[in-house]
Amino acid sequence: MLKSLIFQSSRCFNKLSSLPKQLSIISQKNHSTSSNNHDIDGFKSIFFSYSTSVSYPKDYVQKLIDIQRSEKISPYIFFIKDQLKSNNFNGVAPTKRMKDLGEKWNSMTELDKKRYIELAAKNREQFSEQRKKLLSTLNEDEISNLNEDVKREKIERLKKLKETRKKREKIRQKAPKRPRGAFFLYCDTLDRGEAHVKDFTRGAAAKWKLMAEQDKQKFFDLANELMERYQKDYSEWEAKMVEKGKKNLIRKKTVQAIDLKRPKKSKKKAKKAIKAMRKILIV
Repeated sequence: MLKSLIFQSSRCFNKLSSLPKQLSIISQKNHSTSSNNHDIDGFKSIFFSYSTSVSYPKDYVQKLIDIQRSEKISPYIFFIKDQLKSNNFNGVAPTKRMKDLGEKWNSMTELDKKRYIELAAKNREQFSEQRKKLLSTLNEDEISNLNEDVKREKIERLKKLKETRKKREKIRQKAPKRPRGAFFLYCDTLDRGEAHVKDFTRGAAAKWKLMAEQDKQKFFDLANELMERYQKDYSEWEAKMVEKGKKNLIRKKTVQAIDLKRPKKSKKKAKKAIKAMRKILIV
């Protein structure tokens, strides 16, 4: 929400900066109210045209993304859908099922594939018409702004997807879990009973604030001990991931440390190798 507001405000600023200079200059010649009203009326059309030229319905971003996704449906996807409806794959693993369908598709002739190619072409035409109809309700500024928002939304979704996949892969590779802090270690010593999580946490936080620093210290010491153990275990786990070739799962600073440890080829050796290659080529 905040990001969209900042983006819209920057648009407004850029648009207003392109308006005539008369908007930012107050005429000092006539101070009468009639002349001021006349000046304002003269620029009303500019403001009204601007206010209607940079905005569009919020759901247009999602609609355009859905249309673009539907336009790209390939003949192979129509073949998969048709096979899953017509055949019974009960008891067959999803990976084996898709492998068998892929092999079947590759063994098909162009004549057999023609039906699905036509379905894909018809589908593409249908959604391209929907896209044109959607964009026909907007002007050029709105279309360019909409395309920018769609690109930004796709980038954000891709980032979230990569993060989700990374988290899942870390779970599969049994990455050490980060330990809890001192406050939550203190919560473990309390009896929750039948209280709701929010009510229990709120009550525990109130008690924690009233506790003396000496009483809290044992929980801080335990948290520090667990954190040291976690950091050691995590470093060992990262070393294993490097051996497996899964650098994408480890921290950036660990990757940088590994790259720094690698011996760099000296420039002198590189020059000698180039000279030797040149001699061979000349001969």
